[in-house]
Amino acid sequence: MITRDFLNDFRISAEKISAELTTACSSGQTDVAETLAHKLKSSARSVGALALGELCEEIETSGKAGERNSLMVLLLKFEQEMANVENFIKNY
Repeated sequence: MITRDFLNDFRISAEKISAELTTACSSGQTDVAETLAHKLKSSARSVGALALGELCEEIETSGKAGERNSLMVLLLKFEQEMANVENFIKNY
């Protein structure tokens, strides 16, 4: 039960960051995207969502470089992986 609570806490936090990240990428706020991706990267890795953590690292790097087009491409992959993680947690 403790693991389920931990994962659910992660899911709630990740959904909030994900929404903020989507807004930042869509509006070209590369510095905000970088910060949000960095924050989510660490927590994703801590719960074992390694693919999500890797995508966050790529978004962080693109945000730091100011690569808006790259952020939009990565955002699509990120959204799919977030959905995968959310489904896993809901079914855990």
